[in-house]
Amino acid sequence: MTNFAIERAETRDIEVLNEIERECFAEQAFPKSFLKYLILYPHSIFLKAMIGGEIVGFIAGILQASHRVGRIYTLDVKPEFRRRGIASKLLQTLESEFKNRGIAFSVLEVEVTNTAAIGLYQKFGYRSVRVLKNYYGKNRNGLQMVKNLV
Repeated sequence: MTNFAIERAETRDIEVLNEIERECFAEQAFPKSFLKYLILYPHSIFLKAMIGGEIVGFIAGILQASHRVGRIYTLDVKPEFRRRGIASKLLQTLESEFKNRGIAFSVLEVEVTNTAAIGLYQKFGYRSVRVLKNYYGKNRNGLQMVKNLV
């Protein structure tokens, strides 16, 4: 496991975060404006993983407190830093923040072909609840996954 730190993302990180998002998700990447919104939105939690001053990954989620739901929007790790426990630690840290704020369920969507991500989420107790037809575009289905945090 690589030594890294988890910190809150800031607006000054936006260019690097946008580059990582585009590297990880190409045409499905969230636009820079949405990443900035996630950093600034008062009900969001946006965390970054740092190694030696370099951002190597991040996770962003929004609290829907009235429904006791935390929605994970994106989890990104630079390809050259994968399989080092970074995604796991980002996910665990976000879930911990959700729990501390009274959130009962963590929800996310993932493309059905993203077997690495699905495996990670299953390892941490997420279960598939439904297939989302054409969620990522024509003939690109999504999978909604949920984890009970209480």
